[in-house]
Amino acid sequence: AGAGPRPLVMAIALAFALTASACSSGSEGSAGLDGSDTGDASAAESPELTSGEPESARPADGPTTSTTIATTTTEPPLPVASLRTRIGPNRVVVLGADPGTTIVALDERGDEVGRDVVEASELDGGSAILRDLPPGATSLEVWDGDEPIARGPSIAIADSIPSAMARSAMASSGIDDGIDDGVDDSALPELLSGAPSTPADAAPDQELTSGYNYIETRDGTTLSAYVSLPGPVADGPYPTLFEYSGYTPSDPGADDPSRFLIPTLGYALVQVNVRGTGCSGGSFDAFEPVQGLDGYDVIEVLADQPWVDGLGMWGVSYPGIMQLHVAATRPPSLDAIAPLSVIDRVESVLYPGGIFNSGFGADWTSEVSDSAVAGGQAWAARRIASGDERCADNQDLRVHNPDLIEVVRDNPFAGEFADTRSPATTAPNIDVPVFLAGAFHDEQTGGRFPAIIDDFTAAPVVRAYLYNGLHIDPLGPDILVPLIEFYDLYVADRSPGIDPITRLIAGAGLATVFGAPLDLPPNNYPGLSASETRDRYEDEPPVRVLFEVGATAPNLPVARFDVPLDDWPSSDVEVDRWYLIGGERLGPRPVSSRGEPSFETDPDEGDVVTAGSLTALWTNRPGWRWEPTDDSNRVTFTSGVVDEQLVLAGPASVDLWVTIDGDDADLEATLTEIAPDGSETYIQSGWVRLSRRTLSEEATELRPSISGLESDVARLSPDEEPVLVRIEILPFAHVMRDDSRLRLTVDTPGASRPRWRFEVLEESTTVTVHTGGAFDSSIALPVLPGVTAPAERPACGSLRGQPCRPG
Repeated sequence: AGAGPRPLVMAIALAFALTASACSSGSEGSAGLDGSDTGDASAAESPELTSGEPESARPADGPTTSTTIATTTTEPPLPVASLRTRIGPNRVVVLGADPGTTIVALDERGDEVGRDVVEASELDGGSAILRDLPPGATSLEVWDGDEPIARGPSIAIADSIPSAMARSAMASSGIDDGIDDGVDDSALPELLSGAPSTPADAAPDQELTSGYNYIETRDGTTLSAYVSLPGPVADGPYPTLFEYSGYTPSDPGADDPSRFLIPTLGYALVQVNVRGTGCSGGSFDAFEPVQGLDGYDVIEVLADQPWVDGLGMWGVSYPGIMQLHVAATRPPSLDAIAPLSVIDRVESVLYPGGIFNSGFGADWTSEVSDSAVAGGQAWAARRIASGDERCADNQDLRVHNPDLIEVVRDNPFAGEFADTRSPATTAPNIDVPVFLAGAFHDEQTGGRFPAIIDDFTAAPVVRAYLYNGLHIDPLGPDILVPLIEFYDLYVADRSPGIDPITRLIAGAGLATVFGAPLDLPPNNYPGLSASETRDRYEDEPPVRVLFEVGATAPNLPVARFDVPLDDWPSSDVEVDRWYLIGGERLGPRPVSSRGEPSFETDPDEGDVVTAGSLTALWTNRPGWRWEPTDDSNRVTFTSGVVDEQLVLAGPASVDLWVTIDGDDADLEATLTEIAPDGSETYIQSGWVRLSRRTLSEEATELRPSISGLESDVARLSPDEEPVLVRIEILPFAHVMRDDSRLRLTVDTPGASRPRWRFEVLEESTTVTVHTGGAFDSSIALPVLPGVTAPAERPACGSLRGQPCRPG
């Protein structure tokens, strides 16, 4: 095992040496890593880039699939093509090629590492984009069909941040890379650090003004931006928040509450569209690593503005997720981030339990793809029609947008696609203060996000707020006040607090979102200086769990009580295991008597959702439609009355021994609370496709995360012994009173979430759950000791995000 990383580290050192050589060659027109155009191929030749390396110095782990092109022996030599290139991390844009031809990228050994068909381009003839290229020396060729017809420039490809992070971590371990290349291995951690290899100086001295702007990134791509200032430039500088997404943040005509609230708080707000969306240039691929580096460049351009003093990031959902990608690139001028309503990994939403999310997962992917086509956002089309030539030119590369639904369908398993787009992968590189907030029952992102808390290993300060509720709830009063205090401390560097006038304005704005008036709670640190507050703040527990949101103000984002924790899941949590007995009971101890209850899966259930109106869901009248499954399509297990109050906080595990009459099936496990009057309150659910039940190395007793690897797929056989299937119940925080009963329902995925649908297997299957004896199916619950909740039970249907149905 100790020798495992050596081939990759060898490749790292060679790639770095090649990149350094390319940067220092000094040839006119050679491919600089700052992304500048390389000119035509005749001016781009460089002996340092085109000469081969000794066999001993070549990477041991070449491409898994490659085509060797013996271009050096071609007689007569290939003619030179007049191509222009824009080089970015792990990518190159080729301009001036003939539509219909193919651009092929070759590494220093002549092996193919990428290709793209040239599409017609109004500005530069034909264009192509070669993504996901390995770092190092690369040469380009023009092909017609299966034959090369011309040679292009030799270029040097820089690496993207996630790969650089992995190499940096391996180099930091002190492993000798095994290459006698003159590079001091002890210097590798510094040479291969997570910071981008090229600073954002390709377009220096960019001046931004209040209103609409364009910001140029290192590879020449321009991003549309809208600047809202709290006052005249002369009255600055101002602490500044940066919002970044593929929605419509830079639309100058948007009716955006953020443009009102944030300047009212004394902050400037800069809203930028990611590349390939709105009026921003480039081609769009959701969450691709280059968007993080673009964000790095934007931050450094902003830091150069005379009206900026302190920089943080702002946003809920998509712009919240982008904060995590940008911060992982470590922009030197970034001070803090506050990701709200985010994800831990993309597959948590796209493939929960290994099952395709044909509801929100597919809908969101389709919506962002459709809006990223040329002129796909209405405001961009209006700007083009009114004469914005840059916006029009920036639509040119949209012909290279990948079909994201097809891409998602082609990547149902764990691997590079998910890793490079998942915040959990890059979170360890974030080295600024982090404020994280989200709801366990988030109807869009799902609620598994707390798994990322442990990944912020380099962040000097982490503050996380977790609660029952919905996607928009970080803007509720219980989160908004500490969020503003966080920005005041770590971006504005001032004593935190909200003045009375701002409170009135914010309260009125919240009423329009949540459907009822809401008052902001008092400031948490009155009368303290910034330094005094920061000392006190950093001594407080980093995690705060808000319980029974909605209990005192039905269906509104106001918590009944909260509990501070030192970590998540809390190290104080005690595992309380409940066992399935016979065909319908739960008990605190295993039994020897066997039970074999069964049910038929219902393929139609995957399309059933629990929200009647998505517009009403965020208000105090959510209009839930949560109906029980037919008896023949489920099995239920109900406990006796709980003999003491149980405060539950964390993920949970439903561990079932099952057999089926086929080779695969989709299962859903749902926990609910039964009140004395028979009413049933939703607690939380989990899902798994049986063939994808193999657990990951990170699985724990309370969080049985699946590996997601294609190599771990294991179908069942109808004639085999029962197999153990562990279903991860998403995190939750819930109080079971001492007159309650706990219920577990096992059925087909569906009819449990407001916006998630499940593409379940089409064939109905008989599933048998085995209980008792050697097959002691059970539930592992996270009990938080030492916490006493109010004795009064919340009214049925009052808890935000948790539907309740009468008995």
